[in-house]
Amino acid sequence: MFSRLTPRRCSQLFFLCLTLFIGWRFALWVLALSTGTLPTINRPPAVEAFLPLSGLMNLKFTLGTGAIHGAHPAALLLFLAVCVSAILVKKSFCSFVCPVGFAGEMAGRLGKRLSLARRLPKALDLPLRGIKYLLLSFFLWSILFKMPVPAVGGFLSSSYNLTSDIRMFHFFTEPSTGSLITLGLLLVLPLVIKNGWCRYLCPYGALLGLLSFLSPLKIHRNESACIHCGRCTRACPSSLAVDLSTLIFSDECTGCLSCVDACPEKEALRLSTSPDGAHWSPKLVALIMVCLFLLTAGAGRLSGNWKSHTPDRVLLMEVMKMKAADASPMGKESPQKAIRKEPAQ
Repeated sequence: MFSRLTPRRCSQLFFLCLTLFIGWRFALWVLALSTGTLPTINRPPAVEAFLPLSGLMNLKFTLGTGAIHGAHPAALLLFLAVCVSAILVKKSFCSFVCPVGFAGEMAGRLGKRLSLARRLPKALDLPLRGIKYLLLSFFLWSILFKMPVPAVGGFLSSSYNLTSDIRMFHFFTEPSTGSLITLGLLLVLPLVIKNGWCRYLCPYGALLGLLSFLSPLKIHRNESACIHCGRCTRACPSSLAVDLSTLIFSDECTGCLSCVDACPEKEALRLSTSPDGAHWSPKLVALIMVCLFLLTAGAGRLSGNWKSHTPDRVLLMEVMKMKAADASPMGKESPQKAIRKEPAQ
């Protein structure tokens, strides 16, 4: 499956290993809280990369108040870093960094070997691609336009948001029916439909696709140097007709450079700012992505906006409340909801 360790593959493996390490540290931290003791291990702030909605809400709070909310500050910084990466080097986050995208890519390769992978006809592909934009529109409208800043601040300070990372952990360790369906779509869909999750259901990818239109970098094809072998189109994971275009201007282009890598003519395809511009190699893109996230973490630490400002003692109390609510006859229903349901005396 790893026939050749390209710069992109090395970048994917680096971020995958980093994600697994962060996940392991975070699991130890959550498990300590679950036993009713204060953790001796520090919570890794980078786990907040998996809280993009918290980052989006913090962005609105920051724009409205001029201050970064202290509940999950790293979520905001990492959300901004991902958005900036799309403006700089297209959707390279999806193809060079994202562990979900990497898992989907590997599942797609396995599906191809097992003769399971299929590409949907255009009549289905185009409307289904709109699902991720509908999901993105819902989140953007609900948070950026519908919720006033005080309401956003109230949510960010709420018990639910303070423990959103812990709830995310339980999403995987104590899966509900909805969790199992989501995980099934994440893992099984790319096995039978090429890039199924990323292409049709990921609202994060939809946002990056829109932002990538602002990137000065595009895939350019030199018609005079092209031998029309079609290798670029066959190599494109997004099924773009690279061999029929002189400029790839698409929200589905992830900047993975698979088409450039597959091209036998060095001057036929290039990632650049213009048809005659300098080549941006996979090594350079991988280096930019690694440096961007390392600089984001460094800037967060120096500014005091990396680690959560919520003490572990407070989170320990919240976890105990969650466990008490789960053990109550009401199940996972919150005591506040139960109180509201009681008839007035």
